[in-house]
Formats: sequence, structure tokens, C-alpha cells
Amino acid sequence: MITKIFDLEDNLITDLVNTAILNPDVIHIKNRLLDGTYHIQTIGEAITVIDCIIYADAVNKAKIDYLYTRGEPVKLDKLDKWYKGIITELGGWKVFVVGELYEVSFKIFVSDSGVV
Repeated sequence: MITKIFDLEDNLITDLVNTAILNPDVIHIKNRLLDGTYHIQTIGEAITVIDCIIYADAVNKAKIDYLYTRGEPVKLDKLDKWYKGIITELGGWKVFVVGELYEVSFKIFVSDSGVV
């Protein structure tokens, strides 16, 4: 199955997903003690973040921009799983193919997931 990104109404935004890598995101507080050893404290629970690089036409570029600015979730299908979350850290759009295709990187902070 190809990796795809949808809005929450299951309208396809793009199936041109170059990268979709799942990573944990956790807050660590690191302290060096007087005896030279380290103490690492984990704050809260780790969440899953998906690092994405996608390609989109002008219409779907506008959809991504809209969802990002409104803080509305997207759904990413990868292999036999789906992930729902908010787009964060939207990078600057680059023209990939003049006038037809754009490239951007962003992160999805996953709030829900399941099996397709």
C-alpha cells in the first residue's frame, strides 16, 4: 500500500509521500550531579511524531496550508495502519516541478491510530 494523506472526511490530499518516519517525542531533563554522574528525568509520556516530506499540486498545497493554519487534523495511511494528528512545523514550500508540483516537510503529532 502506498502512503497517503487525507483530510478527516477521507478526501485524498496526496499520495506523493516521500518520507513518513515515526519517531517518539519526549521531554528529558538532564542534570550532571556533583560526583560527575548524570541524572535524566523523563517528563510525561512520549508521543508519536511522523516526519513527512510530501509533494502536492497547487490545490492540495492550499489544503495543507489551510489545515495547518486552522489546526485541523489529517489522517496518514501507511502500510496497514492509519495515524490521525495535527500538522506542525510546516517548512517552506519549494517548487519541485515548475508550476505543477510543490514539496514541503512537516511533522504530524499523532493523537490517534489504528489498523486499516
